Amino acid sequence: MLLAGCRAAGTTRGTGSAVTSPSADGLSPAGTPVAPAASVDPAVGVSTQPVYPVQPPAQGSFEGFATYSYIPAHPTGIIYLFHGSGGSADFAVKIESTDVLNDMIGRGFGYVATESTERSGERRWNVDDPSMTSNPDLARMDRLRRHVLDTTAVDAGTPTYGLGMSNGSAFAALWAAAESSAGVPISGVALYMAGPTKAVDRLGGLRVPTFMVVGVNDTVTDPAKEKADLAAIAHAGIPTELHEVIQRAVIPARYLRVPGVTEATAAAVVAAYRQAGLIDSAGTLAVTLPQSLRGDGADRLTNGVVLPTVLTRGQRIAVHAETLATIGAHEFNAEFKVQNADFFADHWTS
Repeated sequence: MLLAGCRAAGTTRGTGSAVTSPSADGLSPAGTPVAPAASVDPAVGVSTQPVYPVQPPAQGSFEGFATYSYIPAHPTGIIYLFHGSGGSADFAVKIESTDVLNDMIGRGFGYVATESTERSGERRWNVDDPSMTSNPDLARMDRLRRHVLDTTAVDAGTPTYGLGMSNGSAFAALWAAAESSAGVPISGVALYMAGPTKAVDRLGGLRVPTFMVVGVNDTVTDPAKEKADLAAIAHAGIPTELHEVIQRAVIPARYLRVPGVTEATAAAVVAAYRQAGLIDSAGTLAVTLPQSLRGDGADRLTNGVVLPTVLTRGQRIAVHAETLATIGAHEFNAEFKVQNADFFADHWTS
């Protein structure tokens, strides 16, 4: 079952303030003070202060699968998170995810993250079977949704949303279409770096408000197809919104988002990428992406890059993820967190 902390006190319905709380992201010691909301640095598209969760997530499990969750006493909405290939429930506590969720929590939203049924291979969600009974992921997610209704402050009138990355994005679309077909209102989905699969067409298409983010240098999925997918949804009269992550220069400021990374270490990280030949002296990408970046994992960029030895394993993973996000590659990115939160707030179905 989900931990009892899932019912933690928080913001009231409709408020826009966040509660400050210690970090629980695994990258810094518990009890580290959370800094106030930071302004965006135009050079990197996000803030350049360490990212900590404004509310520590409750860690638990549901039917043997890990969960991370935070649900305030009076949630304005509940968001279900879906990781990409090779991922797990800890997608919810990655730096970019935390940044997005902090904004959502500040508006009264709660969230629940779990993981795909398939855990021994590619750790992917089943995005090909539209059946709520024969697709184990859809069946379990529906049971989890009912469990959340039975055991937390979320009720039948709480707007429900989905947010996914890559394979998780495709599954978020399938989940929303399947639940909608079963009569469960879904207020909206946020699809990052992937669109609906053909299984969604078998359910009549995705017919819920859809927010989409693509990457200009995504070589894992096809941004052109994803844009076409979104256009088809819009053509059916459904509200949509599209954002594209551009390629930015790789500069030290981006790595200051990683808790514990100093300015000197951030500069050394950039020097390491330059030494490996991935970027030039201006921080501009100097390689052809398909030769360097494949798959959903940020570890694909580690070959040939000798990062500073002061970095922990968690910091190394976070650093590489920040690099992929910076260059507009296939990586979750918080650059459009405000727009995403606005989109969810603008679309309510209960």
